[in-house]
Amino acid sequence: MQEPFSKKQLEFMCKATKKWNIAHGSVRCGKTVGTLFRFMHAVEKCPDSKIYMVGHSSSTIYRNAVKLLFEDPVFSVFKPFCTWSDSKLKYKDKTITTLGAKDEGAIGAFYGSTWSLGYCDEITLYPNSIIDMIDTRLSSEHSIGIASCNPSHPDHKIKQWIDKAEAGDPNYYALHYTLDDNPFVPETYKQRIRDSLSGLAYKRNYLGLWVLAEGAIFDFFDQDIYVVDRAPTAAEYYIAGVDVGTKNAFACLVVGVNTGRSTQTGKKMWVEAEYYYDSVKMERQKTHSEYADDLVEFLYPYGVRQIYIDPSAAAFKVEMRKGNVLIMRTCTNLIREIQGYVWDDRAAKRGEDAPMKVADHAIDSLRYLLATHKVATYQPYKDSHNPEEYQRGRFNPGPRRF
Repeated sequence: MQEPFSKKQLEFMCKATKKWNIAHGSVRCGKTVGTLFRFMHAVEKCPDSKIYMVGHSSSTIYRNAVKLLFEDPVFSVFKPFCTWSDSKLKYKDKTITTLGAKDEGAIGAFYGSTWSLGYCDEITLYPNSIIDMIDTRLSSEHSIGIASCNPSHPDHKIKQWIDKAEAGDPNYYALHYTLDDNPFVPETYKQRIRDSLSGLAYKRNYLGLWVLAEGAIFDFFDQDIYVVDRAPTAAEYYIAGVDVGTKNAFACLVVGVNTGRSTQTGKKMWVEAEYYYDSVKMERQKTHSEYADDLVEFLYPYGVRQIYIDPSAAAFKVEMRKGNVLIMRTCTNLIREIQGYVWDDRAAKRGEDAPMKVADHAIDSLRYLLATHKVATYQPYKDSHNPEEYQRGRFNPGPRRF
C-alpha cells in the first residue's frame, strides 16, 4: 500500500517550525499538500483565531488550498471539522480569514492585524510591499508563516529568505522540491514534461531552480516546425496586427484563421504576410498618412476583418500564448526578430523578467493580435472583399457582427 505522503512532504511537516517556512520548487511536486497539512496541524494548536490564508485572490486560495481539505483523502482527519462560508474557513472553534494579494491595491486588507499563523499560496506572485506587510503581521512570539511557491528570479525577496535558511538563520526554514519528488504523479506525465519544456521553463518548472531569464526568449523556435512554405489550410477570415513606428520600424502582419468548425481539425492560425518599413535603413521617415495608404494597398487582397493596434505603447510584458501559430517563410523580418529576441540583463538585475526592446516591431504586431483577438467574438464580413466597404473602413475598419 502506497504511503499517503511523499518523503519531502513528511520532511516539511516535521521540520517547518521556524518563523518562516517555505516549500519551493517545480510544478506538481507536492508542495501544496505538504504545506497545507503542516498549516492545519498548526491551526489545531493555535491559541486564537488570528489565522490567515493568502492567495492571488480569495477565490484562488479556495481553489488551490481550501478545496483540498474537502476533497483530498489525506485531509480526512480535518474534513469533519471544516466549514466554508463568506470567504472564511472555520475549523472547530477557529475562524480562518482568507485574503487576496493580487496587486499593491490589496494591501489595505492587511493593515492593523496581528497574525498568529499565516498560510501563503504562491507567495512569489505577491507584490514585495504585501510580502513585507505579511512579515510585519507575524509579530507574536508564537507567530508562524508557511508558504509555497514556484521559483522566480534569483534576486527575489523570497529567494533571499531561502538563502538565509540555507545559511542557518534560525528564523527561516526552506525545502526544495523537484517533480521527481512527487511519487503520486505518473511517470508518463513526468516524461512528457521533460520532453516538452526547454530553457527557462525547464529549469524553473521541472527542476525548480531560481534562475535568471537569460538567453533567447523563443529558445524552442525551430524553423523546421514553425516556418512553412504555404498556408496549412484555407482561411475562414484574416486579421492583422500593427506596431506603429515613425522613427522606429513600422510593422504589420496578416494572420489567417481557420476555427476548425467546418473541418473539425481544431483552430489553426498562421502569419501569411508582413509589411515592414524601417525608416532608418530606408533613410526616410513616412507620415501616418503614407503608412495608411501603404496598409490599404497591403491589406486589400485579404479583406481583413479586424486590425489590432497598440494604442499606448505601454511597457512590454511577455505574454505566453499557447496555440498552433505557424509563420510563412516569406515573413523574413518576423522570423529574424523571433530568432534574435533575448532577455534584458539589466532588467534581470532589477529582479524583472523583461525582453530587450530592440528589433521587436513585427513581434509586437503579433503580440497585439494574439493577445486581443477572440475567435468567438467576430464572424466574417458578409462582403469582406467589397472594395468600397473596405475603403470606407480605411485604416481600421472595426469589428463587424452579424
